[in-house]
Amino acid sequence: MVSRRLKDLQYAIRDIGVIAEEVEKAGKQIYHLNIGDPVIYDFKTPNYISQALADATFAGQNFYVNSLGVPELREEVCRYEKNKNSINITPDDILITSGVTEGIFFLLAGLLENNEEILVPGPTYPVYLNYAQFFDGIPVEYELNEKNEWEPNIDDIRKKISPKTKAILISSPNNPTGTLFSNKKIKQIIDLAGEFDIPILSDEIYDQIVFEKQYTCPATLSKDVPIIGLNGFSKAHLATGWRMGYLYYYDPQNRLTELKKGIENMARARLCANSIAQYAAIEALKNPGPHTEEMVKKLRKRRDYSYKRLRQIEGLNCINADGAFYLFPKIDITSFKKWKNDKEFVIDLLRNTGVCAVYGSGFGTYGKNHLRLTFLPDLHLLEKVYNLIEDFLK
Repeated sequence: MVSRRLKDLQYAIRDIGVIAEEVEKAGKQIYHLNIGDPVIYDFKTPNYISQALADATFAGQNFYVNSLGVPELREEVCRYEKNKNSINITPDDILITSGVTEGIFFLLAGLLENNEEILVPGPTYPVYLNYAQFFDGIPVEYELNEKNEWEPNIDDIRKKISPKTKAILISSPNNPTGTLFSNKKIKQIIDLAGEFDIPILSDEIYDQIVFEKQYTCPATLSKDVPIIGLNGFSKAHLATGWRMGYLYYYDPQNRLTELKKGIENMARARLCANSIAQYAAIEALKNPGPHTEEMVKKLRKRRDYSYKRLRQIEGLNCINADGAFYLFPKIDITSFKKWKNDKEFVIDLLRNTGVCAVYGSGFGTYGKNHLRLTFLPDLHLLEKVYNLIEDFLK
């Protein structure tokens, strides 16, 4: 006997990995382009950050810490956000979480029940869809227009706001498309949220992994609309397995007080985030180092190569990424008689070539007939992968 919550739970990014394990056991080499983890490739956690983790444990900081986060880290996050984005927040507006995923869990637990709704970009990171449904809410996808470089369709957002809407999610750079929303579109979404008295959730985990364009934090464009930001140390600081994230509340008119208190109660009920990782994160923020900038330089070359190759493969169409480390090409399913949908295509690709991508429908309705590929591997491995995909489609 299992609850409806668990029976309905899906997570395409790792669900495809289960099939990959079966294929690998049968003797096939697997090329994992499904998981956005730079650390498994040639992007290594900087030694000084790892040393800070070791120092913390040998210093005896292996105990339970404050449920809201180590005070010194919350102060440092506050200082970091002020310096980076000029956001006027205090340490009391910071909650340290076990990765951004726990932050999403907390927020949707606090916002949704009884078929209440959250507006999310379509396509979107699957956890927003899953957790909304887990808490008896409804994720309502607003269109990211592929014909307009995956920019948000503001008219579609307005049309989908209802009395049940509890929040609007901005995810920029977006996972899975890599699109960086324009300042104009972000401001329009914020204005809509203000008009209907709805808070904004802002997923900012890829804010430092951007290429030609410049990232703008939504909170800097808001005068009075409350914005809850989600960020962490997994991507920019190359510490994915540490599970270190945080929430910040930008709330000029104190409209999130009740939600904030409820989430703090939930944080206490789960005790605390990893203590030694929190102490190491202090060092990562105080001494940022060159690793993020170096990673972005490498990724830009890999993105450029991947985009070029995908455009050359007949049957695939692709919009280039502004940030993050994903491309989200469209499959011309109608021209192929062999596959009914993107999931069939991705599984067949995996079984035949060992290339493990993620089926686009796992990112919601607007992801159908697409696949997501990371461009994290080095150019030699990427060349091999695209040769395999090209031969497979021929």
